[in-house]
Amino acid sequence: MTSKVTLAREFAYDTFTKVIEQGKCPDLLLEEAYRAPNGLNRLDRAFIKELLFGTLRWYSKIFWIVQNTSKRDLKTSSPEIRSALVLGAYQIFYMDRVPDRAAVNESVEYVRKKGQAAGSGFVNGILRSIARRAEYFAKPDKDKNPSEYLSLQYAHPQWIVQRWSKSFNFDKMREILSSNNQVPPYTIRVNSSKVAAEALPEFRSLLLKDEKNHSERRALRSCLHLRDAPHFEEGTLFQRGFYTIQDESSQLIAHLVDPKANELVIDACAGKGGKTGHLYELANGEITLIALDKKEDQLKLARESMQRLGHEKITFLQSDFLEYKPTEAPDKILLDAPCSGLGVLRRHPEGKWQKTLAIIPTLARQQRALLQHGFEMLKKGGEIVYSVCSFETEEVLDHLDWVCKHYGKQVELISPISRLPDYYKRFVTRENVLLVYSGNKDAMDGFGAFILRKV
Repeated sequence: MTSKVTLAREFAYDTFTKVIEQGKCPDLLLEEAYRAPNGLNRLDRAFIKELLFGTLRWYSKIFWIVQNTSKRDLKTSSPEIRSALVLGAYQIFYMDRVPDRAAVNESVEYVRKKGQAAGSGFVNGILRSIARRAEYFAKPDKDKNPSEYLSLQYAHPQWIVQRWSKSFNFDKMREILSSNNQVPPYTIRVNSSKVAAEALPEFRSLLLKDEKNHSERRALRSCLHLRDAPHFEEGTLFQRGFYTIQDESSQLIAHLVDPKANELVIDACAGKGGKTGHLYELANGEITLIALDKKEDQLKLARESMQRLGHEKITFLQSDFLEYKPTEAPDKILLDAPCSGLGVLRRHPEGKWQKTLAIIPTLARQQRALLQHGFEMLKKGGEIVYSVCSFETEEVLDHLDWVCKHYGKQVELISPISRLPDYYKRFVTRENVLLVYSGNKDAMDGFGAFILRKV
C-alpha cells in the first residue's frame, strides 16, 4: 500500500522517537534537517515545531492516557508504535485545527511506512477510542497525593515536582508547572551595532512592512517580543544581522558584566554565542573579547552568528575553561556555566524526560570548580559574573555562600541593581542575587546570577 503520511508528520514522528528513545536534542535535529533540501516549507516547519514540542511538553500525561486506553503494556511495543500513539493522541487533544480522522489515519500510515503493518490495527483502535473520548480515567487526588496529581496534571516527572514542592506552595507550583507547558514568546535581541536606540521605531516598522511581524517592546531596550515566528530565509532581517534570538532573562546577563572600553573580557562557556555578541555590542566593539567553548560545533555556530551580526573583533578558542591559562589576567569573566537547565524547561521540554535528579549535584561540583578557576585567574579588582539558566539552590545560592566563606576578604559581592534597568531590579534578592523563577508574569526564562569582585 502506498503510504499517505505527510512529510511533515513523518519528520515530527521520527524526530520525537530520536529525542525520547535516544536522548537527542530536538533543536539540533531540526536545525540539521532545515539546512537540507528536503522539501519542507515554512508551514511544514511551523506544524512540525508545534507537534514535536507540544508533545514533548505533555508527554507523560498523553502516555498515561494512551496506556490506560490500551490493554497492552506499551513498553513492549516498538518505539515507532509508541510515537505514533503519543503524537496521534496529542493532535486529537491539543491541535484543534487537525481533524481527528487525519490524526488517526496518518499515525496508522506512519506505522505502515516503518514496516510495522502488523501494528497498524492496534494503533488505529487505540487512537479511535481516544478520539471518541470513550473512557474516563481517575487522576490522583490532589489533596491526598498532591505531588502525584501535579506530576500527572502538568506532565512533569515526579522527582521535579517533589523537589520543587519543598520550596514552593501548591499554588506557586501550579504557576511554575503550567508556565513550563506554555509556548514561549518569540523573543529577540536587536543588534545595537546596526540599530541605534533612536532607530528602534524604524526597525519595528520595517519588521511589520517587510515581514508582516508585529512586535512588542520590553523594558530592556534591546528586547522585543514578536507576534509570529521570525523569518530565517536568505535576505530577511535576521540573515542581514539586524537581530538574534535570545530570551529576555538571558539578555540581562551581559548588562551584569557591564563591559567597558579596553577591558579584557573572557566569555568562558560561549556556547552558540548569544551572550558573546551582546557583550560586544554593549562595549561598541571596544573590548578585547575571548570566547571559549570546549565543543567545536558550538564554536562554529558562534562564529557564524558573529559573522552574521557583523562582529569581527572576537577571538574564538576551543578549550575547556578548566584547562585555559590566559597570557594576561582578565578584567572580567562571564561564566555562563553548564547547568541543569531546569529554568528553561518551557523552551527545552525534552529536559523533563532526559534529565534525572543526579544531574544537579554532578553539575554543581563542576560549576564550583569553574568558579574557583575563574576567580583565581582574575586580576585584582577584576570581576566574575556567574550565571545559570536555573534557580536551583545548589546551582546558585550555595555557590555564593561557598565563595564568600572560602575567599573571605578577598572577594566582594557586587549588587546587580546598579547595572539593571529599573523594571528588572525586583528580581534581585536580599542576597544580591539576580533570581528569576519560571512562571513569572513576564514569561521570562528561569535564571540565577551574581557578580563577584576580586579584592
